Amino acid sequence: ALQGVERVLRGAADLDTFVSELDEQCEESGLENPIVRKALGIVYSGREEFGKAAAQLRLALQAQPTDTETHRKLIECYDRQDDKQGALRQLLASLQLSRRNIQLYRDLGRRYDELGKPGQMERAHTSIVEMLPNESESHAMLAEIRQEQDRWDEAIGHWKQVAAIRALEPTGLLRLAAAQIHQGRQEA
Repeated sequence: ALQGVERVLRGAADLDTFVSELDEQCEESGLENPIVRKALGIVYSGREEFGKAAAQLRLALQAQPTDTETHRKLIECYDRQDDKQGALRQLLASLQLSRRNIQLYRDLGRRYDELGKPGQMERAHTSIVEMLPNESESHAMLAEIRQEQDRWDEAIGHWKQVAAIRALEPTGLLRLAAAQIHQGRQEA
């Protein structure tokens, strides 16, 4: 259904006039149409009118705050406008919906790093393991981040956790061995 609405909106001769009419209808009725707003945001984004796209996506989220795809699209719009603070705010809002999505924490850490906020970057990265403390995926992700940061000793600790959690799978042991070799610990 959303794709059908997008097709119709893409073919609209004057999308801005349609938006004005929709705004009036919503104001008169007191009801919002989040599906149409989302489709408008996607169409405007496709036209590289990211300010207009973001405005429509924000309206869609006011009516449907749990739509993770709309959150993601809005973050993309902020990124395309080089609005780092807007993207960060939206990512934090997305985390309120998907607290166990560790990819979002990794992205949050990257964004804090780009903004020169190392303390908040570190907090975002440690949240990866806090959200999924008994899952190998979280420890593996943090181990990879530590290796990228050239903090290999800490990475080794997380690879040990991966190996312990997934004792029957070789990946954790292989990555642990590679990290130990990198640190000159062949005997381990």
